[in-house]
Amino acid sequence: MALLSLFGAKPKEKVEMVPVIPENSTEQDAEDVKNSEEDNEEEKKHLITITWGTGMPIDVIFNYIHKNFEEDGFQDALVNSDITYRDAKEKIIRNDLEMLFKRIILCYKKNIREIDVQINNARQAYALSAASSLEARRTTYEEHLTEIDEMREQFESDDPKMMTMIDSYRRGFLKGITAVSLKFINHE
Repeated sequence: MALLSLFGAKPKEKVEMVPVIPENSTEQDAEDVKNSEEDNEEEKKHLITITWGTGMPIDVIFNYIHKNFEEDGFQDALVNSDITYRDAKEKIIRNDLEMLFKRIILCYKKNIREIDVQINNARQAYALSAASSLEARRTTYEEHLTEIDEMREQFESDDPKMMTMIDSYRRGFLKGITAVSLKFINHE
């Protein structure tokens, strides 16, 4: 302790988290808070975390492509069942994906530039293992850029595997038109 005080450092104190219970609460409320904390600890023991994908920006594109727009299409058809409205909405969905492509490509290019600087710094410092690790990450980014370019070409040629969001919107829109038509027929 004397050594710590000599350098002006304070000994570390142990901080314990205590739930704050309002003054007007009953003993039952305090017991509920305690039981709730115990339940949370029990839930954490049984919690299974599943991660998939790369955890990188390319996952945003995959998620958008596989997003289900069926409910949106259904609701839009209930409001306006005009086919030109559907076509306009499909253009919006397509434009959103095109903007995602552009934003994510810019993100990867920025990351590659930053990694190049770090690789040069690591080489100058003779940190070859760090440079190798950074080069591997750079290669991954380049592979993702290549994949994005291929996806973009497929999207522009209306490849079916790149059109799932449009297909789900159309399916929902047709269901909405059917619902409107059935309602009209049944009320006559």
